Amino acid sequence: MLRIHVPATSANIGPGFDTLGVALSLGNDFLLERAGSTSVSGCEEKYAGFDNLFLRAMRRASGLLGLRTPDVALRIDARIPLARGLGSSAAMIVGGIAAAVLLDEGRQEGSPLASSERQFILDAAAAMEGHPDNVAPAIFGGFCVSIEAEAPREGISRGERNSPREGTPAPRVLCSRSSVDPGWGFHALIPPFELPTREARAALPATLPRADAVYNIGRAALVALAFEKKDAAALGAACDDKLHQPYRKGLIPGYDIVTKACRDAGASAVWLSGAGPTIIALTVGHEAGARFSAMIAPVLASRPEGPWLQETLSADQEGLAWTSGKG
Repeated sequence: MLRIHVPATSANIGPGFDTLGVALSLGNDFLLERAGSTSVSGCEEKYAGFDNLFLRAMRRASGLLGLRTPDVALRIDARIPLARGLGSSAAMIVGGIAAAVLLDEGRQEGSPLASSERQFILDAAAAMEGHPDNVAPAIFGGFCVSIEAEAPREGISRGERNSPREGTPAPRVLCSRSSVDPGWGFHALIPPFELPTREARAALPATLPRADAVYNIGRAALVALAFEKKDAAALGAACDDKLHQPYRKGLIPGYDIVTKACRDAGASAVWLSGAGPTIIALTVGHEAGARFSAMIAPVLASRPEGPWLQETLSADQEGLAWTSGKG
């Protein structure tokens, strides 16, 4: 029996479009055991078929590795809300690819994931997700900066544990990770409606003026340094951008009101999580977090589109985790 945990993530973090992300203390758990035929439980019936995203990722990874996809009984305990900008699809993809790696019969049972195995999971997940900003922190935990290299990845022989064979389409993703200040609180303010990533991406401009590109470059660099130096004030100054948030906020009723209320309640930084519609507000320390929660609660409860949910989270420093054994 195999248990896999994959955390939620908040990506973009203001100006870091498709490159910056942080893992959060909310996640999906997947319980698998080999079976005579594949089945899925624990989720809505419409997601319990052959096209389940976890199973699709597992099949794709098995193919890249030259392995037969095993039949499994899969139970899903999904606590990441769907289409809310908290990495729900990334968690399913990372979980499925990790399952393919971990269920390889040629792998030593119970051994930790090698760096080459985690790199394969990252490459394959980024290729399937379309960008690495969510999948990287889901795998490595903490705060991650991720880019796709321009040069194609060189082929690696099957002799190197769980690395893709020559000719696979997975891009090579470079990731730099740092830990996150344990005193930072991430308040996920979740609206009562979904915002599909496809719709959110369609709202973005096709081109960007040079001045706006420079505006974002400097702030994205400052976001990375703010996480590294654990400087919440710098992070707050860096989270504005001119690439995606100004265009997506029109798709989110109450965006301006809620973000202003966050700042009025003492948030050190505020940003749109991923493609939205969830908004993340950062606080530092228990007292500031409790005060923020109390002040923002009536604003969220009185929204005309319906009450918003508040999840007070911390950073997940570990990322992808798993255990195996009987029952």
